[in-house]
Amino acid sequence: MDMDIKKATTITFSPTGTSRTVANYIAQGTGIAQIDGIDLTHEAVKASLGSDELAIISAPVYGGKVARLAVDRMSEICGNGTPAVVISVYGNRHYENALVQLADLAREKGFVVIAAATFVGEHSYSTPANPIAVGRPDDGDRAQALQFGAAIKQKIDAGNLSEIDAAAIDQPEQIEGAMATFKSTIARWMTEGMPSIKTPTTDASLCVHCGLCVKLCPNQAIEAGNECVTNPDRCIKCCACVKGCNQHARTLNSPFAPLISQNFNNHKENKTII
Repeated sequence: MDMDIKKATTITFSPTGTSRTVANYIAQGTGIAQIDGIDLTHEAVKASLGSDELAIISAPVYGGKVARLAVDRMSEICGNGTPAVVISVYGNRHYENALVQLADLAREKGFVVIAAATFVGEHSYSTPANPIAVGRPDDGDRAQALQFGAAIKQKIDAGNLSEIDAAAIDQPEQIEGAMATFKSTIARWMTEGMPSIKTPTTDASLCVHCGLCVKLCPNQAIEAGNECVTNPDRCIKCCACVKGCNQHARTLNSPFAPLISQNFNNHKENKTII
């Protein structure tokens, strides 16, 4: 069966840009001439995709799940038997149920999930003191994304729109004992009542009130003119403001950063299923 796919449309929620980067490289790899993008990072977008499009849906993993705001922002996106690829981008720990969740969500919205992948991106909490997958997606990741896109197009050109089981994808390789250490530490913290860090903090002596953090925040947690304050009820701890601040005025001192950095510092490979 000859499938006439006229364009590829990326659908991304990507506060720090990693999920968008992966989706864009996959789209380029397909070789489809027309590539459109729907960015859900700052607002919901109403869109209906046809069966002659390829949807490439990419979102970050927060705590083993699809970012809650990404799920909310997809509420007005729908497919009409549209072939789709779903990608979970995670910070080198584990994506847990996020990929299956994203695939299920896509199907509920009228998409036919013909391929899926997990890609590693630099963790939101990564810092020089606690590096976690620094610089990823790197050149190797981008090359794999291009190859994955080409393989998806080969499947489509062969007239194969069979759905995949996202749960069947290979699991990430873990350092022996790392996950057990991580979970036992979390359990101990919960027992001890260790407070969590709610929002990034700002060094007022470094902040120049340029307003960039206001623009970067995906959930309007920072107000123009009051950039040193972050609304804890709206902050999703994506660290877009931290990573994007040119003055290095904002930091998020999460106890999870050293824990993840110490236990999940192996170079995890991206996984795909077609």
